[in-house]
Amino acid sequence: MTPKAGASAGAGAEARPPPHAPRAAAGHQTGARTSRNSIGGGGRASLELGNIQMMQRPRRASEDEIRALLERTTRALDKIVKIRESMEDFVDFSDYKTTKTVRIKSAKLGSARASSRTSASSLGTVKEHEQVDHTRTSPASSYGSTDASSISDERSSMMIVDGCSTASTHSSTGSLPEYGHKQTDGRLLDHSEEYDEDCESTISSSSVSAFKEARLERLKNIEISFHEGMPKEFFQAMARFLHASLEVKTRHSRFSFFKDAFVGSDAVRNLIGDGYAEDHPTALRYGNVLVKLGLIEHVSRTDDQLHNSKDNFYRFTKALDHGNGEFYGTDMNTRMSINANNYRESVVARESIASQTFDFEEASDQVHALVTDETLAVIAKVLHKVFERKNKLLFYKGYVGCFLGAEAVNVMRELRLATSLIDAIFIGQCLLDEGIIEPIATTVSSFQDKYIFYRLTKIRS
Repeated sequence: MTPKAGASAGAGAEARPPPHAPRAAAGHQTGARTSRNSIGGGGRASLELGNIQMMQRPRRASEDEIRALLERTTRALDKIVKIRESMEDFVDFSDYKTTKTVRIKSAKLGSARASSRTSASSLGTVKEHEQVDHTRTSPASSYGSTDASSISDERSSMMIVDGCSTASTHSSTGSLPEYGHKQTDGRLLDHSEEYDEDCESTISSSSVSAFKEARLERLKNIEISFHEGMPKEFFQAMARFLHASLEVKTRHSRFSFFKDAFVGSDAVRNLIGDGYAEDHPTALRYGNVLVKLGLIEHVSRTDDQLHNSKDNFYRFTKALDHGNGEFYGTDMNTRMSINANNYRESVVARESIASQTFDFEEASDQVHALVTDETLAVIAKVLHKVFERKNKLLFYKGYVGCFLGAEAVNVMRELRLATSLIDAIFIGQCLLDEGIIEPIATTVSSFQDKYIFYRLTKIRS
């Protein structure tokens, strides 16, 4: 071998790495990657732990705030309880309950207040009339009487109670609103009846008039049955009205003839037209009650329903009480001559001063049972419809819906609502006592069968 060849061979040997060198380098690289992976995994774990701690800190803070708020609230409530306990000797907290229940603590309180404002009178006697100039005179009757201020207060109280749910009677829309809502004016309320808190302060035991107290006392001895929410006496009056207003004659169907019969559809029409019923379903329900009570019957005597049909004929039965014939027949010409369109102001003024007195103990048990709140609402609608149809409602001294007391008695007479004069006056007094009607003259405080103007308070101008 030449020297050059040996030198080149030695250089080549030095240039090549030993056989184990690549494996060592690969081992170093693998270790580096492993250390980096271990460092990266630890960083991620610490980051996740930090996030969890950051999420737990706000939660702990909110829980601490809630606990602090609860503690402050508890301390405040404890203070309120201590303050109330310290004041129980001086304040009756039962008067400040939040339930919307009107409480009348004692009916005796109302009687005492009413009697303190009245002159000595007792049930069963008629108080002599006392004329009071420029003030309202009180209705003198066996039911007792109240002076002018008490009647004014009671009626204003009734108007305030009614005003909690409706507008004032002096402003309105030109039609008669619903009378059907339950009247609370001057009525002894049960503890279960609820009214708006704003009205609670306007109702007191003194709102029950002596007249109504006597009515309620009389009702304790009268047995009343109700049908469709109305007393039996209401349907008796309705049957008398139908008997007076329907055409009763011999009817025929095919080859059958029926004496003293009327048509079912005519009865339904009259009930709606004169205000006894608001619609056909109500009229039919009332008619079914008339059949049930035996006041009318189908000519076949097999049908117990009133049908709104021209092919169904009915008769009035002997069970119908037609009332006092003398009341309907006497002085008819004199009564029919009563006409508000022909009144003279001097006559109205004179009759407004001298009021008649009545002994309402003579009113029948039937009329006492008749005048419930619901029935009075229907009677008001009947009066309104009949007056309107006969053009008897006038505009008088700035008020709409005005009529004469004597004309109202005429309507009750024609419709057979009352069977005697005292019963008709009694119904009028009940309407006035409940605030459904009111006198125009300031010197009048009772219902009179005279040339005295009253107005329907529910009519809007």
